[in-house]
Amino acid sequence: LGFACRRRFDSLCEGSAKDLIAMLSVAAITNFSKTSEKEKHEKELSSALQAAEDILEGVLQDEAMVPVLKGHLEANLLQYTVDIALADAKGDTVRVAADIVHCLEERCLSEGDHGGVVSTLADPKLYPEFLCIAFALLVKEDSSQYGRPMEFASCAFTVHGIHILMARLTQVLSWEGILCSSPRPLGASPSNRPSLSKKEYFSAMRLAFSKGLMRAFVSHGPSTAVKKGIKKRDGEVSMDEELELLLSPCI
Repeated sequence: LGFACRRRFDSLCEGSAKDLIAMLSVAAITNFSKTSEKEKHEKELSSALQAAEDILEGVLQDEAMVPVLKGHLEANLLQYTVDIALADAKGDTVRVAADIVHCLEERCLSEGDHGGVVSTLADPKLYPEFLCIAFALLVKEDSSQYGRPMEFASCAFTVHGIHILMARLTQVLSWEGILCSSPRPLGASPSNRPSLSKKEYFSAMRLAFSKGLMRAFVSHGPSTAVKKGIKKRDGEVSMDEELELLLSPCI
């Protein structure tokens, strides 16, 4: 791809992924008071999903493009976002959870295209949307298992997956200025402190993640990465590093 075409393609994939994940986030956390509002949003979500699928189909039809896109961040983000939407429509919460974690998980990118830097598929600006979807999934899961003995608890996310969610949440809280040890963003004044409702929302999210971690330990057990303290394949960051990031006072 030429430079100008590559930038346009990157922007197209990223923009489509952002639109779709924003729609999914709204659908996950909104209780529509009117049937007409719900139907309108479902129609808009369906349209965004169709647009994303059309982009992927158009690209993947060209066999020469398939190997080129193997390490392409924006195209892979779009693919996983589409997978999340389709899995959510089918009620496949395990697949939704796995795809969310894949988008939020840090990994070492290819030396050729990205210089071997560590990054996530999802742009950091999209972390809140992915976390909102995970939050809604875990709250619904917790409600469905209310009153059930803990030994029979289940969780769509693995222990490793919950740790990834917590690490990304810690970063978002830092950027929002909610953590006490967080430095104030440049140009921010004391009056720009986060609202009480935002603090309560993120507090509820953290609680849902903590409950999910308990269920994940019961249903999945400690992850292999935690037991062995080693890096996973494909350049993924080890669990020890994720935990260090999670427990550090400031990101």
